[in-house]
Amino acid sequence: MLKNKLLIFFSIFFIILITILTYITVNPEPRRFIYSKLIGGYKLYNYHVVGGHAYNRDFKSASKKIIDYIEFSQRFAEGKNIFIQGILDTTSLITAKAYTQEDFNLMQNVYVRIDEITDDIYINHIWLARSLSDDNLEESIKHLNKAINLSKASEEAYREIIRLFSQNKELGFLLKKYCKIYFNEFGGSTQGRIATAQDDNKIFYGTNSIFAISKNDDYSRLYSKLINELNNYQKYNFFFEKLEDINQFNIFKNFFSGTKISIKNIIIHNDKKNNINLNDTTIHSVSSYVIKDTNEEVVFLNGDNPSDIIKFNFDRIYNDVNQISLEMKLEKLYLTNNSVCEKFYEN
Repeated sequence: MLKNKLLIFFSIFFIILITILTYITVNPEPRRFIYSKLIGGYKLYNYHVVGGHAYNRDFKSASKKIIDYIEFSQRFAEGKNIFIQGILDTTSLITAKAYTQEDFNLMQNVYVRIDEITDDIYINHIWLARSLSDDNLEESIKHLNKAINLSKASEEAYREIIRLFSQNKELGFLLKKYCKIYFNEFGGSTQGRIATAQDDNKIFYGTNSIFAISKNDDYSRLYSKLINELNNYQKYNFFFEKLEDINQFNIFKNFFSGTKISIKNIIIHNDKKNNINLNDTTIHSVSSYVIKDTNEEVVFLNGDNPSDIIKFNFDRIYNDVNQISLEMKLEKLYLTNNSVCEKFYEN
C-alpha cells in the first residue's frame, strides 16, 4: 500500500517537473524572468555584503569580495556584460569611504580589473589614478588624461589634479588642464545610472550642453536649447507652436555641480512684450539655492542634483502666449583658491 502511494507521489512529481521544464524550454518569458531574478538577487547580495565591509571600513575584505564578483561575472560572458553596473555600484559604495592612500591601494586590484574589462568608465579612471598616484605617477596621470578625454566638463578628474599638484608643484602641466579646460568646457557629461522620461531630450542625463523649459507644469512637452557659452549672458528664445495662457514656466537642467546660474530679462510675448518683474514672481527650485535676487536678476547656486528644476510662478495669467525669452549666464565655481591659477599664469 505504502509502495503504491510512493509510486503515485513520485509519478505526479516527475510529471509536474517535466511539464514545468517543457514549458520553460518552449517559452522564453519564464526563462528570462527566472534569470533576471537570480541575477538581481546575486547583485543585491554582493551590494549588501560590501556595504557591511564599507560600514566597518574593511577595504581588504571588500576588495576580495568584488574581485570574486567580477570573476564570477566573467564566467557568464567575457568583457562588459549585464553585471558591470552592479559591480560599479558596489565598488562605488566602498570607494566612497576611501579617504587615505592606503584605502585606495587596498582597492587597486578592483580598479585595475574593471579597467581590463572596459576602459570607457570615467569614474574608474579617477579611482585608478588615485590608487596609482603614490607609486606609479606616470600611469596615474595617464588615467587622469583618459578621464578628461571621456568627460572634459566633469569635475572629479580636476579635483584629483589639484590634490596631486598640492603635493608636487612640478605637475604644473596638469594644473593647466584645470585652469584652462575646466572653466571653458560645458559639453558632455557622464551617464547617470537611472534613466527618466527626459532621457530622449538629453536634459537630465548624458549632456550638460542642453537645457529646456516647459509651460504650466506640463512636462510632456519640453522646449530645448543648446547652451552657447559659459561666463557671459546669452539670450534664448523659446517659440511655441500654438497660443496658450500661462502663469508658470520651468527650467529643466543638468548643469554642473557648483555652478552659478544667473537669469534676467524674462519676457512673455503675446500681442505685446511683457517684461517680468522678478520681485512679483515666486522663484524656487527642487534643489538649487538662491544666492542673489533683485527685481531684474536671480542667481542660483546649483547643487549635485542632476535632475533639478527651476520654477517661475507669475502673479497673474498671461493670455495667448507665443514665446518666452530670457537671458542666462552659467559660471563654474573654483575647485581651489583663485590664486592657484593666477600664479600659474604668472609663471
